Amino acid sequence: MYSFAATKNKNIIKIMKGIITGDIVNSSRIKHQDRAELLNCLSIMGDELQCVSPYTMELFRGDSFQLLIENPCEAMRIAILLRAGLIHHTLNKADGVWDARISLGIGNVEFLSEKIVTSDGEAFQYSGRQLDSMGKQRLAVMTPWKDVNEELDLSTSFIDDIINGWSSKQARMIYLTLRQDSPKKDVAKEIGTSVQNVRNVLSSAKEHLVRKYLDRYYKLIDSHQNKTTK
Repeated sequence: MYSFAATKNKNIIKIMKGIITGDIVNSSRIKHQDRAELLNCLSIMGDELQCVSPYTMELFRGDSFQLLIENPCEAMRIAILLRAGLIHHTLNKADGVWDARISLGIGNVEFLSEKIVTSDGEAFQYSGRQLDSMGKQRLAVMTPWKDVNEELDLSTSFIDDIINGWSSKQARMIYLTLRQDSPKKDVAKEIGTSVQNVRNVLSSAKEHLVRKYLDRYYKLIDSHQNKTTK
């Protein structure tokens, strides 16, 4: 098992977290010589996405991963950025675009061990349960709140469909702008292109809809979390 961060043995009682459980799509088709680059891609994102919310990430079975995210309100942004990063960094598109099925669980973590995969709590259970029932869907979320689940079930399906259609170029632009909410002029300067080109690519990637979804997700989780802790 490869760990990008370590945690100490400790019990945690009723602390709400975000748990992402994911597996690489069609991992058996990825050539052996490309797997090192895939792991490197995940490792780089493991560092870069800490600015969104602190989290711990572990790989297991060679093609699966799990994240424990400190701020559940930012967990969906990390989930979308992980998929964007994988799509962009695909080495050999003839063997299939790199992507992952990602199941996000929001809830309490009752026990946190040294390894994420041996920890427990409703967030872990929601995440694992969703992953088992996702079918062809590649993004899903489950929370303790029925009204939130009902709303996010539909809207997440639309966002999943949008992500499925991203090109490598679109995924790269999404990753660069969403990770730190970077101004388009800064993104243009970083990659050596015009601001208009950045706008055009983000528009074709439906960035405005992704942002609306993330804003709504944040408000839903934040408001329900606050009610739960009162």
